[in-house]
Amino acid sequence: MATEILVNDGGAPARILPFTAGSTITAGYPVQMGADAEIDQNTVANGKPLGFALTTVTSGNVASIITGHGIVINAYCSGTIGRGDGVATLADGNLGQSSAVANSIGYYIDPSGAHSGAATLQRILYQGL
Repeated sequence: MATEILVNDGGAPARILPFTAGSTITAGYPVQMGADAEIDQNTVANGKPLGFALTTVTSGNVASIITGHGIVINAYCSGTIGRGDGVATLADGNLGQSSAVANSIGYYIDPSGAHSGAATLQRILYQGL
C-alpha cells in the first residue's frame, strides 16, 4: 500500500503537479527545484519548498508533487515539535520546529501529540508559498 501523504485539502487550492526527479525522492519530503529544472528533496534549512513528494520516485522519472495553500499532509518531521508549533525545513530534508515565524512553512497538528526523536511521518498544515 502506498504511503498516505495527502490527508485533506479541505477545499483548498491544492494541486498535484508532475516534475522530473533529479534524484531519488521519498514520499512525504519537501522538494526544491534544482538549477537543472529537476526537483530534489529539500536540503536548505529554512527554505521555501515547492511542495511535498506525493509518491516515492527515482531519478529521471516523473514525480507527483502536492502543493497549495492550507493543505493537511503527512510529512517527515524530526526533533522535538509540539502541537501548534510552526515547522520549517531542515538541512537534512526533514521538517523541524521553526526558530522564527518568518521561517515557518506550516504548523504541526498531529493528533498523536508532540513529536520527539527520529524522522517519522507526522501531520502538518502546510501554508504553501
